[in-house]
Amino acid sequence: MKILRQFITGITLTALVFSCREAYTPPQITANSNYLVVEGLINTGTDSTIFKLSRTVRLYAKTTTQNETHAIVTVESDANAVYPLKEITPGTYASAALGLSKTAKYRLRIIANTNTHTTYLSDFTAGKDSPLIDSLGYNIEPNGLQVYVNAHDATNNTRYYRWDYVETWEFHPMFDSQYVADQNGTACCAVRTPAQDVFTCWHTSASTDLVLASSAKLTQDVIYNTIITTVPSASEKVSVGYSIFVKQYALTLDAFNFWQNLKKNTELLGSIFDAQPSEIQGNIHNITDSTEPVFGYVSAGTSQQKRITVFYTSWPQGWGQDKSAYNNCLKDTILNKDIAIFLGGAPNQIPLEKYYIPPFPAPQGYVGSSRNCADCTLRGTNIKPSFWPL
Repeated sequence: MKILRQFITGITLTALVFSCREAYTPPQITANSNYLVVEGLINTGTDSTIFKLSRTVRLYAKTTTQNETHAIVTVESDANAVYPLKEITPGTYASAALGLSKTAKYRLRIIANTNTHTTYLSDFTAGKDSPLIDSLGYNIEPNGLQVYVNAHDATNNTRYYRWDYVETWEFHPMFDSQYVADQNGTACCAVRTPAQDVFTCWHTSASTDLVLASSAKLTQDVIYNTIITTVPSASEKVSVGYSIFVKQYALTLDAFNFWQNLKKNTELLGSIFDAQPSEIQGNIHNITDSTEPVFGYVSAGTSQQKRITVFYTSWPQGWGQDKSAYNNCLKDTILNKDIAIFLGGAPNQIPLEKYYIPPFPAPQGYVGSSRNCADCTLRGTNIKPSFWPL
């Protein structure tokens, strides 16, 4: 989860003090903080088990995370069964459904790719199956699109819940490019085919929020209208169409306390009246050095998921007007005598439409713009997602 990595990047920054002559850099910022970050779920159902391993970096580093590659990662049961995970992309380790027993307990073992082959081990934990998501809906509020979730457990055994989500939205650039330069550099300009369209794209982004809820103080295990996220009314996300894919997890009390503590340390530190920073203690440890911080909480169980997709016809007219991504976008006229700049597909220019000068019936050139202003594939994909309605 991105929120965990974002918190860890700045966890040691407690103050930044400047004098009138030179900046003071606290030693915590420059200290070597190469700590392991573990994110994932041991899935005891029919879904894949996936873990993301990374390392913290110093606050002023050029990158925000560093993948932990070439590690040996296994899931272990309290019955001594071992299930290996394979590195599928740098720092991501996964396996198809492991066929795990619902009655056993499980832990994660990581042998890191270091000279010392440091071993990290999580505590054994029993699996918790998430109940179904009853409904995923939205409200139209003055400040934007508010997405909520409802769930319940008739057996009253869940009580502690967490959600994460992935958003996908359709968007358009500032200008519509109807033509494309001949890639052979022999002519300009050909009408774009549907496969060459750069006006309609989709962007996908994983959540960075921690969404938690508990029914522990209620008679019934019911979660009602818990807010997952609010999309501002001006956001590009609600300019055309918006889709959100929500996953729901059942937590133990210890896991809930971990995520709640992390939430307090990342989202609720805006004033002196908010919760004060506190230590984040997970359930995974360096087996030879208990003093080394390791960030993350390894749970076992199953998740439930649901998606909703909404289009601009469902919200007030005028939403989605934020075009800050296209500041300073201008059109420029390119006469035929100068059209050679388009030949071969000039990297920073793109033809939009034909340019006419009355009374001449034939086009005298093209209207163009920078690719940043007319090519949506620079910020997304023009391949429609499989779940997107026709």
